[in-house]
Amino acid sequence: MTVEQVLQDIRSDRVKKVIDDGDFSAEIDDQYALAYLMGSDKIDLLGVNAEAYFEEPVATDTKEVMLRSYAEIERVYGYLGITGEDVPYFKGAESQISNNPGYAPSDSPAARNIIKVAHEMKDEPLYVVVTGPTTNVVSACMIDPSIMDKIVVVWVGGMGVYYDGEAENKRFHEWNLCADVAAAKFLFNNDIPLIFLPTEPEGSCSISQYYRDFGKIRGDSPAGEFFRTILPAKEATGEKYQTKIKVMCDLMGPAVLIIPDSMEYRIVPAPVLTDENSYALDYMRRKIIYGYRPNSEMIVNDMLKTVEKLINK
Repeated sequence: MTVEQVLQDIRSDRVKKVIDDGDFSAEIDDQYALAYLMGSDKIDLLGVNAEAYFEEPVATDTKEVMLRSYAEIERVYGYLGITGEDVPYFKGAESQISNNPGYAPSDSPAARNIIKVAHEMKDEPLYVVVTGPTTNVVSACMIDPSIMDKIVVVWVGGMGVYYDGEAENKRFHEWNLCADVAAAKFLFNNDIPLIFLPTEPEGSCSISQYYRDFGKIRGDSPAGEFFRTILPAKEATGEKYQTKIKVMCDLMGPAVLIIPDSMEYRIVPAPVLTDENSYALDYMRRKIIYGYRPNSEMIVNDMLKTVEKLINK
């Protein structure tokens, strides 16, 4: 698909087929993003993949951290009362492409499932919403390049290189990108339809809410208690629950497909990631979609309503 076709498609009323790929043990916005996708009547969720998150300055064991994310998916499923037969879920990469000899792909059940589902698509694309590192989806494309024209990657990561002026030589320090720089380079360098959702400035980090706003989710089920109280308590309790603000970056990924008018878009050349850990610009590069200026209130309120609907089915 061309970038123009992708923009037209996300703005259409067609139900989108999606795989959610996230680092679910990092922060709690991934779990709400997952529930947002599960509960939306605009999404047909076909699978969920576990990714490892990036933690610094301590180097992480990719396999161990990926397994934490996998366990978190199981915890969310348990509270929602669903199983892998309802929505299959998969273990992701056990090593970063950046750390593999010759930058080889990281084969995994998650990557293989992306390939399988992509080939099952008929006259529509598979949207892979990535709210963590891009290791799984890039590995899938490296293993089977023929899927590149069957998928659209929606990635929450990187920095806002094109916002309000051009940031030539700007450093690209950001968790989801730095977790696997080789994977991010492959994503930008190859002809994979991409909706790039940077974190800042005025990117996904603009989406936020008070922790107490989770208390608006109604429902007497275990799932209601989980999303209203138990999950937020992982990060804030007591006075902090009442006064602290939670950045909800990862909601921007689902929002592109659920409420596309909640942000602005530009068609831009894919940035170059240099060996000096900075961006460079080349206007001859392939074009991607750049999403920015998300409407935080619109996205958060829609997520809260959707999660409430999901848990009270």
